[in-house]
Amino acid sequence: MRARAALAGLIGFLVAAAGPARAQDWQADWQHTIAAAKAEGALTISGPSGVAWREQLLLFEKDYPDIKLSITAGASRDFWPRIIKEREAGQKLWDFRIGGPDRVAYFIKRSGGMQPVRPLLVLPEVTDPAVWQGGLDGIFLDAEHKYFLGFVAYEENVAYYNSKIIAERDMPDMKALVDPRWQGKISIADPRAGSAMTGAAVLMRIYGEDYLRRLLGGQKLVVSKEARQQMDWMESGRYPIAIGIPSIAFVEIAARGAPVDMYRKLPGPRVWTEGVGGVQMLEGAPHPNAAKLYINWLLTRAVQTRLMKAVKLNSRRKDVPLGKPEDAIDYAQIGSYVGGQTEEQQPYQVKAAEIVKQLLP
Repeated sequence: MRARAALAGLIGFLVAAAGPARAQDWQADWQHTIAAAKAEGALTISGPSGVAWREQLLLFEKDYPDIKLSITAGASRDFWPRIIKEREAGQKLWDFRIGGPDRVAYFIKRSGGMQPVRPLLVLPEVTDPAVWQGGLDGIFLDAEHKYFLGFVAYEENVAYYNSKIIAERDMPDMKALVDPRWQGKISIADPRAGSAMTGAAVLMRIYGEDYLRRLLGGQKLVVSKEARQQMDWMESGRYPIAIGIPSIAFVEIAARGAPVDMYRKLPGPRVWTEGVGGVQMLEGAPHPNAAKLYINWLLTRAVQTRLMKAVKLNSRRKDVPLGKPEDAIDYAQIGSYVGGQTEEQQPYQVKAAEIVKQLLP
């Protein structure tokens, strides 16, 4: 009994001693990061499009005015090919990207062009697995659980239709997209990457390659690079069905007072995605300490709460209110979902990209 008591006392002593040491370690790391970031004085990132995103991301400068933040909005289909060309020319201009990864981003990762994000997490409220849905492993989309961090997760809406023009009985689910009656009535966002590519790969995985070929090759899809244009087409009835519209487009049109009740989600496979709510950091970032500071700032409860409210998305933090409850993931059933941007889904994206190139050059 005395031996057990002594052992228990020793363990208690060691735990108590280790606690302050760990606290001092992260605090010292954090203070060093802040000082080094201020010395760098700048940060260059790529971010999502949309006024709400830009306004929220720029608030970093209010908390850290010594660091000049440059944000360039850009879609993944344009950003990652640009990165490849810049790296071929020996240029390393970007610190990191806030957005979603695609097959090109995974190619760059496998080629050694990405820096792990997970080791950069410092703040206890960020590193605590208990605050995140799925823990720390769950918020990373890559196989190693350290490169592609996703702070957002929601049910993906692959396609929409105008319910004032098309009756629900005529559009029961996404299988109906290949019905000949909808030929020439569907628009699709540029499917080389982004939401449209994510959706195409999921549809092929669930319904088969023949389905995707019939959709892309037989339905006379109209390709658009502007979400606003697709929504205008849906409203007017010119193209009452749309594939690949990002969620921020609905936030912005609603903010202008335009009606959104006519846009109806087309039921289909259960898909979860981070959308543009992720972080990917490039190897050789010019301002590594400022990047580390920003990423930790971004993942705090206060910033996530404010951001999710503004952009109407759902943080993976358990202590942050849902920005769009109707798209909330049932984490108890997460195994029944397809992770649209995960590394596990990449073989389907690669194949879908080949079909897109063949049928929509």
